[in-house]
This record gives sequence, C-alpha cells and structure tokens, in this order.
Amino acid sequence: MTSLAERAHAAAVFIRHNKTVSPHGRYRGEEHAMTAVRLAAALGLGLDQITTEPDWLRRRTAPGEPVLATATCPDNGERYVFLTRFPIYEDEPFELLGPCPECTAQVPLASIRHLADLGTHLAHAPITSADLTRPGSVPDTFPTDQAHTNTCRYGDTP
Repeated sequence: MTSLAERAHAAAVFIRHNKTVSPHGRYRGEEHAMTAVRLAAALGLGLDQITTEPDWLRRRTAPGEPVLATATCPDNGERYVFLTRFPIYEDEPFELLGPCPECTAQVPLASIRHLADLGTHLAHAPITSADLTRPGSVPDTFPTDQAHTNTCRYGDTP
C-alpha cells in the first residue's frame, strides 16, 4: 500500500502529464485528468482503472465541455460510465449513465458523489418506468438529456 503523500504526488504527476500529452489540448487534457482523479478518489479506485473521453453527443463550445469517464472494477471487470457535464466545477456530482427504460439510450440514472451513492443506486437498479414517476428517482437532467431518441416519451429533446 502506498502512503497518502505518494498517492497525492502520483495524482499531481498524472494531471501534469495529461495536460501536455492530451490530443484534446492542454486545457481539455487537464479537465480529463482532473475528472479521472476525482472519480478514482470518489470510488476508491486507482487511476489505471479510469479512462476518459470527450462526450461528443453532449458537446458544447464553451469551457469545460462534458467528459465521459469509465471506471473498471479491478475484481470482475465490470464497467461503469459516468458523465461530468461541467468538469471545471469540482463540486458537481458525476452522473452514472445507464439505459433509459423506454429508448435504451445511455442517459443519466443517478447522481454520484461518492461510493455509497453508487452502492445505493446498484441496490435498487435497474430503473423502471414506474421509478420515473417518483420525485428524485433520477437526476434532473434525465428528461432533457440529448441521448434520448426522438421518439422517447421521457426525452424532452427537440
């Protein structure tokens, strides 16, 4: 097991390195690296178990474009995909993506700030159409997420 100081140093090196080598540029590289560090810390995973990529579906032309982060369980290889809509704001929760009960598109199903939030969601998953009628059962962004298909009754996309 490594010390806290060693892990902190590794995180700082990871961010510095990714700022310089990112194919998305220095600032996007930093956002991706910070997203990976935040998610790894929130879930108690190593940085080698987190990958990031731009979210081309929810893209906008403003600072802090959305980032998709995939966490891979080291024990069984299960993968969980998280969205951070505004990676420049470190206090924003991650949104766990999963299939919409209507259109099966990958949409936000839970707000995740720490490992216990993920545990709570997994204990009650999968989300059904009946769950969607309860306030607070899904993130506020669920009905307006761009991933819903045009014919989805839950999607509010134009």
